Order: sequence, then structure tokens, then C-alpha cells
Amino acid sequence: MAERPDSPNAGKPATPEVEVPEEQIVHHVSNRKKRKKGVGGEDMQLQMTSMIDVVFLLLIYFVITANFTIDEGTLLATMPGNSSQDRPEDKLDPPINIDLTSADDGVTYSIVVNGQRINNATDLAGFMKNRVATAQMAKDDIVQIKPQGVVRWQHVVNVFNACVSAELENVGFAP
Repeated sequence: MAERPDSPNAGKPATPEVEVPEEQIVHHVSNRKKRKKGVGGEDMQLQMTSMIDVVFLLLIYFVITANFTIDEGTLLATMPGNSSQDRPEDKLDPPINIDLTSADDGVTYSIVVNGQRINNATDLAGFMKNRVATAQMAKDDIVQIKPQGVVRWQHVVNVFNACVSAELENVGFAP
């Protein structure tokens, strides 16, 4: 066999061909065939253990982060603004004002309904129910809660809940 002048072996002495036994010849096996047959010639199987571990970790994560509590309901209140000026019934009757003030300690508070002092939110609910029952006010009369100063939010919510428990329909917050 003649060598071409541009071949990489040009100018090198020819190596004699040596007979290699068949056991020493290394044959190329594709990766696909290697994957199909495992080490030792047995068929490979999917290792499911690590996949099951990941699935259980995800399951635990979603169970821990899930929120199973019922969210608090929304406060159905009319906030002050332009919408209150658009209703003509607001201009007919003066609203019932509930002034809510807090003492310096922030724990004690006082409730005054149109100049009349009420002890706590429970008494306020009874007072409002009594006024509705005796026709001193209607359920759809406008009630404005006016928190003053640094009243705790919990006290404002208690007063609002007392008005709702008295079945008043137009409860809002004054500007």
C-alpha cells in the first residue's frame, strides 16, 4: 500500500502489523447499549428510592406550609370618602357617633355614644339593641365609629363587632 505524501504518517517508517489475540481486542460499545445492559450483563432497572424520597419531601413541604385555618371575614364597613357624599340619605339624618378614646396606658378605653358614656363593647351591643327595640333608632341608621388618638385596633374591632351583633346595617368609620 502506497502512502500519500500529505498523510500524517508520511516519511515515517512503516510499523509491522502484529497479530493480537481476539481476547485482547477492545470493541467499542455505544452508551445506549451500555445503559441497556448493566454491569455484568444483567438488565438495568430504575432506581426508584431517590425519586420516592424527593416526592415525600415535597409532600411534607406542602403539608407543612399549607394554611388549614379559615381566614377572618372581611369587615363590611363604609370608609369615609366621596362615596358617602353621593348618598342623599346621609344628609337627611345626622349619624350616630361612637367616640372611642384611650387612656394614656393604652389598655383602658372609653366609649361615648352621642354624649352618653358606655362601659365596654358588650354593654354597647346591649345599648344599641335596646335603642333599636324601643324604636329610638332604626337598623339602617348611619353609625360612625370615631377612634381618637392611639386607640388599640382591637378596641375598634370590638366596637365594630358590637354594632354588627346589634344587627346595625350602616356601620362605618368617621374621617
